[in-house]
Amino acid sequence: MQLPARKANGNPSMSRLPRIALAQMDVRPGRPDQNLARMLGWIDQARASGVELIAFPEMCIPGYIIGDAWEQDVLVEDFAGYSELVCAASTGLTVLFGNVALDRDAIGEDGRIRKFNAVYVCHDGALVQRPTMPPGVPGGVQPKILQPNYRFFDDDRHFYSLRKLAQAEGRALDDYLVPYQVPLRGGGSFCFAVQLCEDIWFQDYRYDRDVLDTLRRYRARGAQAVFNLSASPWTAHKNDKRNRVIRAALARSPLPYFYINQVGAQNNGKNILVFDGDTTAYAADGTIRARAPAWRETLLCVAHDASGVSAPTPGAMDTLLDGLLTGIRHLDHVRGAENRFLIGVSGGVDSALVLALLCEAVGAKRVFAVNMPTQFNSERTRANARHVCAELGVSLLECPIQELYERLAAVIRGAAFAGDTGDYTRLVDENLQARIRGSDILAGLSAKFGLIYTNNGNKTETALGYATLYGDVNGAIAPIADLYKTQVFALSRHLNEAVHGREVIPWNLLRGETVPSAELSAAQDITKGLGDPIKYGYHDALLRQFIEMRCHLLDLIDWLVDGTLFERLEWRERETFLGWFADTRSWLDDLEWVERQLRINYFKRVQAPPVIVLSKRAFGFDLRESQLPAYRPRRYAKARDALLAQDLGALVAAMR
Repeated sequence: MQLPARKANGNPSMSRLPRIALAQMDVRPGRPDQNLARMLGWIDQARASGVELIAFPEMCIPGYIIGDAWEQDVLVEDFAGYSELVCAASTGLTVLFGNVALDRDAIGEDGRIRKFNAVYVCHDGALVQRPTMPPGVPGGVQPKILQPNYRFFDDDRHFYSLRKLAQAEGRALDDYLVPYQVPLRGGGSFCFAVQLCEDIWFQDYRYDRDVLDTLRRYRARGAQAVFNLSASPWTAHKNDKRNRVIRAALARSPLPYFYINQVGAQNNGKNILVFDGDTTAYAADGTIRARAPAWRETLLCVAHDASGVSAPTPGAMDTLLDGLLTGIRHLDHVRGAENRFLIGVSGGVDSALVLALLCEAVGAKRVFAVNMPTQFNSERTRANARHVCAELGVSLLECPIQELYERLAAVIRGAAFAGDTGDYTRLVDENLQARIRGSDILAGLSAKFGLIYTNNGNKTETALGYATLYGDVNGAIAPIADLYKTQVFALSRHLNEAVHGREVIPWNLLRGETVPSAELSAAQDITKGLGDPIKYGYHDALLRQFIEMRCHLLDLIDWLVDGTLFERLEWRERETFLGWFADTRSWLDDLEWVERQLRINYFKRVQAPPVIVLSKRAFGFDLRESQLPAYRPRRYAKARDALLAQDLGALVAAMR
């Protein structure tokens, strides 16, 4: 079915558009059967509501982040076949949805059947054909033009992009930018264009020495609106940037614009990616006319007069909380059952926060806690563990490990090889306790009761290696491993004040009365104010620059010298800073220690459980680390020597 092409409108208006529904869908990766069932239900609902066009997210049938499952031809053929069932259900309306499309006569990026990440457009039981489309594109579909090749995205690993197809066919990309046209119930037709996710970020791409602005091309060819089908994971501040990008694009090429994103979570094995939706209808001038509520499935209907429902924007802490809860709940989908969780509660803030998150995500009846003290654990932290479990209604098992620890310590202390008695240090002794807790008690209880257990490490400690391999580096999920310690405190306060309205996580932890401490030796006695060797707040800010901004030691030295260090770190506690560092040498020694700890502890992170992605860069497959030897750029020694000749107090005084 094909209608004549329309001519370009002068200034497209939403008031002339048909009734449209945007399906903000919880896409279940690897379960096309479940996804299809929900899609068919929504198509029926849209039809009954008088909707003429319904749009679903990118790859809403198979899921988007499914790793190298894309290399299994049997699976891919099955995924693609579901498109026929969706198309058959499109009686009386137009359906846009994302799925894999195949060209069985061509070879793809991975040496198998050529695959496209594509938009399917069907109407009244048939794919909508565009006779002017050049060869190479399966009928009725529009492949993705711009494929992301950064962070956790691997489109180029498996999918053939429209840019590459045009190049392979020796044609201009413009030849493939053909809008769709479908009839309307009341007569006339609707001409629209489609995009997939990354296609809107065209300002970062060039084609024929120009910005690859597909909106400008579609508008010139008569499109009355554009639909962007996305599978865009949430990270902090990303939605604000997307809104700015879309408004800038529409300022150049005014068109009603519909962004359809999914909710739920998907994973790449090492990272759990969460999707907040934020499905939005934009008027041609970029103003928001309707927005779906975040984090939950919704069918957002936009009427002829563009009078949609615009959900309020949640606060930063609420959004962060929703992302964490979505990531935790994802494990039920992965295992195909309601999980029951085991958590080691130490009486510190990290385990208290994880416990509170688990209860918020799945309910206290599915959460079990164990406290495993030795002689080094104070009564204060043991009381904290009892308090948080009682407040949340979680069953707590107190399981002292002092006897096990003493027996194992005696064995290790007395062990010797011929000619080598070794060195039983405090660190060896501390790690024994952590491994008994993780590898023996938690693992044993998990097996006995059919539970999965959590890793409670935060991002600061994960970065610096302040964790014991096979001890607290364990578990099935690391819920807070993308939260710096300062964020852990902030979210804990939010839970107490805004969510529970009472002291759930003990205030003695959040007000600094109890210092953060592993409590593994007398040197970490919290009753004497002894705790972790980490400068929380400041080290958090340093690590954010190293990890998320990909900065180098040299950058930090330059910033101290030019007076921008505090501004760039977004940390300005001058008195605290000068209390820690007496001179430039002590500051530089600490800086090099942070960089070294981050570098040498990759071997622990690569063995850690999956991390819920919340930031601009998370450990796992988001940040692809290699184990590399120490090396400093050639100008480092000169910059270091020059810094050591300067007065730290004067440098700090000059900072803005």
